[in-house]
Amino acid sequence: MTRRVDWTVLGPAALVAALMPALAMIEPLLLYVHLVAPDNPWTEWPVSADITLPLLALAILYSAGAWEGTRAPQRFAAWRHLAFFGGLATIFLALQSPIEPVSDHVVVVHEIEHMLLGIVAPALIMAAAPQAALLRGLPEWTRRHIVAPFFASRPLRLLGIFRQPVVATVLFVGTTYFWMIPRFYDLALLDEPVHYIWHLTLLLSGLLFFWCLLDPRPYPYGASLGARLFMLWLGSMGHVLLGAFLSFKTVALYHAYDELGRWWAVSPVTDEQLGGLTMWVPGCTMIAFAGLLMIFRRLRQEEKSAARAAPITDAAEFLARRRAANRALALGLLAFAGSGLLIALVTALAYHYSAAFSAS
Repeated sequence: MTRRVDWTVLGPAALVAALMPALAMIEPLLLYVHLVAPDNPWTEWPVSADITLPLLALAILYSAGAWEGTRAPQRFAAWRHLAFFGGLATIFLALQSPIEPVSDHVVVVHEIEHMLLGIVAPALIMAAAPQAALLRGLPEWTRRHIVAPFFASRPLRLLGIFRQPVVATVLFVGTTYFWMIPRFYDLALLDEPVHYIWHLTLLLSGLLFFWCLLDPRPYPYGASLGARLFMLWLGSMGHVLLGAFLSFKTVALYHAYDELGRWWAVSPVTDEQLGGLTMWVPGCTMIAFAGLLMIFRRLRQEEKSAARAAPITDAAEFLARRRAANRALALGLLAFAGSGLLIALVTALAYHYSAAFSAS
């Protein structure tokens, strides 16, 4: 039987194959130097092999694995392909487009870069649940003699602690807070290898967080609904508080931009406040969208479980089965939304009155 061509897989794969020879000749990112303000900084594309080639390799592995997976009983949905390739494209946009050089001179652009790298790209990639496709894309001998022994090794099993909801969430929020400490922020801006590590830790902590949050497996193989709601709450509130602090503060904290040169005609304080708003509003919005996807998947799983259960004799029996679970979910979401609104309101009022008190 002839299989229909899946262009959601073969299209990106063909583009990847066409770009690889040209991109392999480009200098690595660690040799990239900070720009002296050009006439049009948005024309600078610091494309580098050390970032682009791994992205291309992942795209090829996924494409091969997804194509192989069309023989499986459950074929990947097209939206999952788009989510995965969208995640890779977001990483490329954050690190290989003009956003990267401009971010060294404008705080708000830097925060946009970090939002793309630490939240948007990991959420898209993990929404696709690409692990099976990536493994299928590897040669069989690699899976058998390298991947299987690696995953069966004791040290790797011990690293499973990092997939615990509390640990993954603390790492996700803690990584952001650590790099926003002025001393480390300025160091990373001025030292390119440290800057590289900054980006890598943001990406890895984001992938770990959304891997746990969006894991399609039900409990006990994946985290429980309560644990995922806790992750959603703590991840959102962590960014709300830090974003609010940066938005309402009245002094500049990050002075490396003075050495590198500020490019936009805004004051340092205003630039950092705009960066805080970027972290606060768009960043938390993306986390909320991931939470909605998680809840949608949970409801789908419950529907499938109910369908496999004993036959339902009437509508009243079905409603009785579902009422308690839906009530608990609704109360959890209400508590999440209410606590978020309360914390944001208290934070805004605290900064407002503290600033007024200081001025008087």
